[in-house]
Amino acid sequence: MSPSEPASRQPWSDWALDHLQLGLIVLDSESRVVFANKWFLRHAHLSAPQMIKKKLDEVFPQLGRSHFTLLLDHALASGFPAVLSQTLHPAPFPLRLELSQRSQDKLLRQSIRIIPMGFQAAGSSDQRYTLIQITDVTNSVVRERLLKAQASKLQDMANMDTLTGLGNRRLLNDKLALELRTAQRLATTVAAVMFDIDYFKQFNDLYGHLAGDNCLREVAGVLREVCRRPNDVVARFGGEELVAILPETHQAGAMQLANEVLQRVHDLQVVHGGSSVAKVLTLSAGVAVFDPHQPLTADALLGLADQALYRAKDAGRNQVCSAAVSEEGLVWATALVQAAG
Repeated sequence: MSPSEPASRQPWSDWALDHLQLGLIVLDSESRVVFANKWFLRHAHLSAPQMIKKKLDEVFPQLGRSHFTLLLDHALASGFPAVLSQTLHPAPFPLRLELSQRSQDKLLRQSIRIIPMGFQAAGSSDQRYTLIQITDVTNSVVRERLLKAQASKLQDMANMDTLTGLGNRRLLNDKLALELRTAQRLATTVAAVMFDIDYFKQFNDLYGHLAGDNCLREVAGVLREVCRRPNDVVARFGGEELVAILPETHQAGAMQLANEVLQRVHDLQVVHGGSSVAKVLTLSAGVAVFDPHQPLTADALLGLADQALYRAKDAGRNQVCSAAVSEEGLVWATALVQAAG
């Protein structure tokens, strides 16, 4: 029985081919289409006369020298079946999804098998045919996408501080280790800036812990606005201490950014009657910089930023102090943020 002789098929085989929930195309030895089932024609928005006796690249010019065509040629030359990766090549044929199936995708995602086969035609010499099977894997792709999105969301939640919406210590540790490895490899710098809310205990005692939580969220919002480069990381270190990790940032740039954060927090004008620095909420900050010529571990970098922070506090708070490691030892620098009232 030859695919080019549909009259020779039994009625049940016609019915089966027309009701298969996958696409079937049969090519002859000259790679011309001799059969395409209804499923394929419906999703391709084509009629049988538009495909039969034509080469695939005549019907679908976009196939051209695509990976599908290269795989087809390889299968014909070797005589062995081939499978086209649905991950790397999700939609070789322009097959449209039904309107009821569409979400963000319009094209049907496809898994394709190419099966070379010999076929004995009645009253003729051997004829070679190739069967192309197209399976709709759209639902599987959508499910996989959903699972990945859910896994990503869970990962984000696991790395988030629920009060401030910033990263937590786990995220800080992971990102800092990654940035330090990158900086060492590329010979660039990484700045760590540790912020602390001045007299936060007194703020909580005076206004209550709910007000203290709101205060932390407002400060976190300022940090998000200022540290907005794609690779900047802002995390809650613990209590009222927040940390910014700034890749490819030198000491001067980190000091400038820290000063901007302190000024913006002051400009919020959050009343703080328990502070001896100002009548409004203020921050202190410590800066440390990883230099590939004077490398530090992640713990050492954070420890140095913490030392700089406490030096800023000892100097009267509401200011930024930086620490850098040189051949002579630690070098300190301090910048005061003037806070009127």
